Amino acid sequence: MRYLLGIIVLATNILYANEIKELSYLGNVKDIIISTQKIRGGTYNFLNGSEFAQFGVYKERSLQKNYFKSLDKSYNIGGKKLDALFDTLRTQTKSLNKISFQLEPIDSFRAYSTLINKMIMTNQEASDSFFKKADASVKVSTSIMVDNLIPLSEGLGKLRGLGSGIIARSYCEDEEVDMMYAYISEIDKNLRSVIKKTKQWHKESPKAFTKNMMRKLELVNKEVKAYKLFAKLKVINMKNIKENSNEYFDKGTSLISKVMELYHLNENIVKDNLQGSEMAYFN
Repeated sequence: MRYLLGIIVLATNILYANEIKELSYLGNVKDIIISTQKIRGGTYNFLNGSEFAQFGVYKERSLQKNYFKSLDKSYNIGGKKLDALFDTLRTQTKSLNKISFQLEPIDSFRAYSTLINKMIMTNQEASDSFFKKADASVKVSTSIMVDNLIPLSEGLGKLRGLGSGIIARSYCEDEEVDMMYAYISEIDKNLRSVIKKTKQWHKESPKAFTKNMMRKLELVNKEVKAYKLFAKLKVINMKNIKENSNEYFDKGTSLISKVMELYHLNENIVKDNLQGSEMAYFN
């Protein structure tokens, strides 16, 4: 009996450790995505006339390299297919970083956006693979994290990046008007999904829910509305813009950081649920 219990303890400990590694893997990819968003926005800002933005781009590229190195340490956790996909994304990222300052501003922006979209889709594939057999609470939280919060950050990142470039240039071009409104629609869609899923999840699993999450979600909702309104009134379709591009960029970065606080709250809830599943074996 003791031998059997020992085997169960070992098996559950290994399972829990693997799941935590998988969760950390997703977090590592999230860091790469957020970093690449900053590089895209800073590059567009720089190419449209903000010399100061160049220094931020170089700094963020260094951080991005470290995030990719951290992903290397997680090799084999995702399996050969995912490792190959991220190796390709790393190569594409490195190549784009080398030439981005020589591209037309809008071409650079679109190239980074395509790259980030691939990262997001690959991260979603990883999450589906890691937690396909997890309980409902874990699936809901991880879905909020990778299917909504990261895409929400991407919508905000595009609104931040394109908007800062527009401000740096001091006028908005016609094609940027449609792009900015498309990003606002993208933000609205993902924010609505986060709110809906969070409320439904709270209804089904109130014990796991924290008031802190709803408070932060309400704050994010309020600040997103303010950021969108500023873009509509001061940036989109405007001429002779007098705003500060770096301040606009920094406000967007602060807002994305608050979105990532929601990500980490959900991440902690996933950890608690996984640990609870482990302990359930002994209750």
